[in-house]
Amino acid sequence: MVELRPLRSGEPREVAGYRLLGGLGDGGQGSVFLGRDADGRHAAVKVLHPRLLSDERATRRFLRESATAAKVAGFCTATVYGSGLTQGRPYIVSEFIDGPSLHDLVLDAGPLTGGELDRLAVGTITALTAIHGAGIVHRDFKPSNVLMGLDGPRVIDFGIAKDMDVSTTASSVVGTPGFMSPEQISGETATAASDVFSWAATMGFAATGQPLFGRDSIPAVMNRILHAEPDLREVPEPLRSVLRGCLAKEAGARPSADDVLMRLLGRTAPDLRAHAPERAAPRRTGSRASRRDVRAVRRRWAAAGVGVLVVAGMVAGALWRNAGLPSAVGRETAFGVELGPEFGPTTRGARVEAMAIGYHQDSPVVAYAERSGHSIEVWDPSIGERIDRLADAGPSPVRSLMLVPVGGRQTAVWTGTDGIVRRWRIGDPKPGKWHVVCRSEARVAPGQWRKQPAVVIGCPDGQVVTLDLTSNRIVARAKPVAGPVTALAWDEAGGKPLVGTGAGLVGAAAGVLGKGEVRSVAAFGDGRAAVTVGNSTAVYDLASGAFVRGFSTGGADVGVTSAGGRRMIAGGGVDGVTVWNVDRGDRLGNLAPGQKVITLAVGEGLLVAAMGGRLRAWSLSSIG
Repeated sequence: MVELRPLRSGEPREVAGYRLLGGLGDGGQGSVFLGRDADGRHAAVKVLHPRLLSDERATRRFLRESATAAKVAGFCTATVYGSGLTQGRPYIVSEFIDGPSLHDLVLDAGPLTGGELDRLAVGTITALTAIHGAGIVHRDFKPSNVLMGLDGPRVIDFGIAKDMDVSTTASSVVGTPGFMSPEQISGETATAASDVFSWAATMGFAATGQPLFGRDSIPAVMNRILHAEPDLREVPEPLRSVLRGCLAKEAGARPSADDVLMRLLGRTAPDLRAHAPERAAPRRTGSRASRRDVRAVRRRWAAAGVGVLVVAGMVAGALWRNAGLPSAVGRETAFGVELGPEFGPTTRGARVEAMAIGYHQDSPVVAYAERSGHSIEVWDPSIGERIDRLADAGPSPVRSLMLVPVGGRQTAVWTGTDGIVRRWRIGDPKPGKWHVVCRSEARVAPGQWRKQPAVVIGCPDGQVVTLDLTSNRIVARAKPVAGPVTALAWDEAGGKPLVGTGAGLVGAAAGVLGKGEVRSVAAFGDGRAAVTVGNSTAVYDLASGAFVRGFSTGGADVGVTSAGGRRMIAGGGVDGVTVWNVDRGDRLGNLAPGQKVITLAVGEGLLVAAMGGRLRAWSLSSIG
């Protein structure tokens, strides 16, 4: 049994029928206690700190942890038994894992070697594969968030406590120094690739007994993560080579969790315990497990090793066959997972005109505006709750809308029928500065200016204007076409806008593409774009102009996204949303068949569609 600290004055003695026996640990967001019910069953009881009770966002995010954990297979994390309020304080009751964290295990008894290390690597990457398959990015994978249970490692704290525990002066940086990916340090959106980097750093710690990027000052550690290669000489092969690939500085160069798992299962790492150097394991007072407990855990792990690998293999096989994992919260469809309940407009017959997907406070959000309205609402699709609303978005209705992070804050940028570009940082009571750019209705798309966030605006007279969102200055103005801009996107690979016109797409190195009026254009970010003309959508290579593949989208609202290593096109029409695999050309399936889609938005493996006066969201990460 782990060591408990005595209950302090003011802490609860009983929660949801569980008598609290003592404290298991304390974090920036809450305290975790060991509880026991009348039948003798133990549970971990997490209670929000009293000082955070006035923070509605903290309370909402705290309770969301139970819903997030419920989406993941039970072998990956601690099963959630329930949540609620006790004396006005939110709590979560979950399965108690009788074992130390990986962090404590290594500090108390030294690094793992041989079969012990192999089992840890396979067990944790299996858990991460299932987490990503459930459409979740952990964003704080680290040794203290891996509990060493009898039946294998369990991953805890799904993006909840991480915001509160981060100890860095950069408010836009979310994670734990030493185990963060380069993109997280840079303030960019964390993705599944970020988790893979953090997993590799965690395995490096387990194999060497030391953080791969050092223990000194936070700025020094972050600088090494961004620019230095870690020393992996003490990590045995083939794990060493696997970790090296996972620790690539560029997120796109890292393998997926699925790929890592297959490689670990397909190759048997040598048992180097006989050759491992003896180390004096440091003794730490107040740890969650005594040295005797740690040795017992290691013996139990050795005995359970075959079972851990068999379970991992079975799960890997299911995922590899794209069977997916059941979700206790999302509503399963033929493919993908629908997130939460329907949300958004409550007015009967409401029509959503513009919609965008982004991240706010490290959670996916959807911003939208109704056709006849003058407001912008921001919702969390995973729980179906509105998190903010701008009541006055200007005198003209919103027609084109985007979300982009600026200075670590998610910012909405939009235009109305008056051609004015406006901006609003989510969380602020009022919108920010505005610019008169076009004479009438314009289109906006995210862009870049000297590696800083920018917005590209297309006008009815053919002008294309670039607004640097950091300096809030217009930095470029051109007139590449004579007629109205009918569609607009940003070619990240080429560093320039793609402009749809009545006669095709302008901006590709190969010249005009997609002859005819362009209804929509969407760029993949890898030098390819999907161009919709008439009732079909064609994918082109922008450098050569080569036609890659065509899809009969029926002239529907079209968007592109990447999830699970797959490029996808989604088109909404009178029969729901159809999704295609761009690389293979096959149809993946249909979401909400029989319902008419008014508009849709895709991004970060998430799809949101407006239909029947309401909004519905799906995670596409689990699509086969």
